[in-house]
Amino acid sequence: MYVVAKIYLDFLQNRKGQTIAAPYSVRPKPHATVSTPLLWKEVNHKLTPQMFTINNIENRLSKIGDLWKGVLSKPINLPKVLRVLDKL
Repeated sequence: MYVVAKIYLDFLQNRKGQTIAAPYSVRPKPHATVSTPLLWKEVNHKLTPQMFTINNIENRLSKIGDLWKGVLSKPINLPKVLRVLDKL
């Protein structure tokens, strides 16, 4: 059994000159939406960027914590993961 903790891959970001918003950064949009990591249960048809703004992000963090916290603390060996995927 293979277990991969977390890995973030966004194929739409792999373009020349493409930038990416850092987690919890305020977007230059109406109502100052915030780039926010999500729980899988939050990814549904009701999801909109306007749900996460500069006015409510602090409350969200105090309720569910920082979902990004552990992502960079334990790096993933991407070549190893790719080798395992090749075997599947």
